Formats: sequence, structure tokens, C-alpha cells
Amino acid sequence: MSETASVRSFDSIPTMADVEATLGCVDMNQRYELYSGRLVSFAEVGHPCGHPVFCFLGLGCMRYYSIILEDLAFKHSLRIYCIDRPGVGMSQPADPESWTPLRMAEIVEEMANGFNIQKFSVMGHSCGAIYAMACALRLKSRIVGTVWLMSPWVHLTLAKRMKWIKHMPTTLLKSQSTASLLYKSLSVAAKEPPCKSDPNILNYDREKLVKSMLQDNMAESLEGANNDLMVCLELYHSFGFSYKDVTLPVHVFWGTKDAVISKEAVDWMEQRLPHCTLSVIEGGTHGLLWRADVVSKIFKGIASSWKLAEFERSLSQRWSIKQLGLNKHQSYRSSTYSAVQQAIQTSNIYDTQQTLYQTQQIFDDPDRF
Repeated sequence: MSETASVRSFDSIPTMADVEATLGCVDMNQRYELYSGRLVSFAEVGHPCGHPVFCFLGLGCMRYYSIILEDLAFKHSLRIYCIDRPGVGMSQPADPESWTPLRMAEIVEEMANGFNIQKFSVMGHSCGAIYAMACALRLKSRIVGTVWLMSPWVHLTLAKRMKWIKHMPTTLLKSQSTASLLYKSLSVAAKEPPCKSDPNILNYDREKLVKSMLQDNMAESLEGANNDLMVCLELYHSFGFSYKDVTLPVHVFWGTKDAVISKEAVDWMEQRLPHCTLSVIEGGTHGLLWRADVVSKIFKGIASSWKLAEFERSLSQRWSIKQLGLNKHQSYRSSTYSAVQQAIQTSNIYDTQQTLYQTQQIFDDPDRF
């Protein structure tokens, strides 16, 4: 992990040479050796000292796509870690028949330990949602706040628009040419820049950026994209868990023009998950990762969760339960936590800040207890 950020920012629309130089910088091309000896590549973007967030991208997407989050991550004091899954980018491949989303959670845990990251947040786009939810299940105690998902992939039986795939012969699905074709068709929406009316997420010429990222993606590795596809189709085995097993709060963003994930699929998540909030983006496509308004809401929510966690920790340090009175402390602390969590879930940063401020004022009053 580099000591200083080397991702470049521009005050004007950059040239293709600028784009390629940015994607070629140190922070975008790091590698980590796992205990097994296998190497995985990853990128870091955002604030050098920001709160850590592990971001899981869509089908076959490599770490370079995290560059579109750079400016907003810096603005909200977040540090985004984007790991290439096996066979993607410079990450060494893994046996596709033994690879599961839960193994990705093990990689995240190992890297977090190596970087001395005790707590972190997670977010996922498209099939990256599978890996984000795997982390939410396996690493629950280390995750701060809500699990944030955009256009999340679900079990194939729920992804009604893709049901035709399961009727294809297994031998055909395993073939390189067919897998490549499916990868390209499924990933078009995930990489589609928004229409001109959408706010900019980054000061880049999108056509140049997408062209450069696609070229690099194809040049480094396509094997991992095929492995991702096999995971999505549950060809070798199931995900290894159910989304219903995740007890952390989950916030889902879905666009009404999503051509990959149906409304029924995200409705199922809202109804069946213990704590799930659904935000419907009118006119949004499957590529919500490119929407600055959506990403901004997510980053505001993550930043608020970290403020709440720090506030809770500071209360524990400043007052003991004996000093406050056990019953009063527990009752008030519980109501405060619920109020702030509700503000975070609705992505209302103003309400969150107001609640934290009012709570601080009350605890600063020596006659309160």
C-alpha cells in the first residue's frame, strides 16, 4: 500500500494520454501476496487517510473502474479499496470449480489484517453485490454501518430476465467463446455511461475513459470474467449462502430502466432481508455506478456511519456506565442510536448531523444524569 496518493486530478478535460497515465499510476496497480502465495491486484482511490471501504465491481470489471469514484471518495474522506477477483487484471487465477463468493470474504479479511484495518465498510455493484453480501455475512463484526448495493445480482431463479440462460447446455456455457459473448452482453449495461442529463461523477471525458479501461481490461485477463459468469450462473455450485442470512442493514439502489435485474428481484430483497431499504431511481439503468447522485448518497451514508461509530466510541471513553447510571445510559443510548441509524438509512445527512449534535449537547450537560 503506497504511502501517498498518486492518482491524478484535472481541472480540465484530460487527453487520452492523461487518462492512460492516471490508470498507470502506482495506486491503481498494486499487488498483495496472500498466505497461500497467490497474488491479487488492487487499487486505492480517494482520501489517503480516509475511512476504508471495500468496493466490489460488476461482472469481469477490473480495479481501473474504481477511478470514477476518486473525486467523491476524496470529498467524503473515504479510501476505496477495489480488489481484482481471481483471473481479473493482475490477480492470479483460481480453480473456477472451487471458487465461491465466501472465499472472496477470506481474501478481504486477510488483506484488511495485513493493512491493519480493523473496521471497514462495503459496497457492491451488479454481481459485485454477491461478494459484498458474502463479506457482510462472514465479517459482520468488522463492518461499519450499512451494506450498500447498486443494481444487485440475485439468485438466478429471481433474475427473471436471465432465466433463459439456465436452459443452455452446460458444455456450451463452459466454452470460451460463449462465455466471452455472454460476458460482453451482460457487462454492456454495467459500463454504460449515463445520459448527458445525469450529473458528472468525475471530471473525465467518459468516452476516452471507458475506451481505455475496456482495452486494459481485455489486455490483462478475460479468464476472471468467465469465472465471474460461472458464479453468477451458479454453474458449479450455489453462492454458498442466502442473502436472507445477512442481518446487517442493507440499502439497495435500482433503476427503472435496468435491463438486467428485474423489479421483482429487488422487491424480493426488500421483503425477505431482515433490514433492507430499497431506493428506486427513476430512469436509472443497470450502470448506477456511473451516477454521481447515487454514489454521493452512498458515500454520505457511509461517512455518517463512521461518524456514528466514532461518536459511540467517544462516549464509551468519556463516561463509564457507573457514572451515567446503567439504566439511563442504556435507554438513552439505544434511542439515540436508533435515531441516527434512521437518518443514515434515509441518506439524510442533515438529520444525522443534527441528531449527533443534540446528543453531544445533552451528554455535555453535567446535570443531565
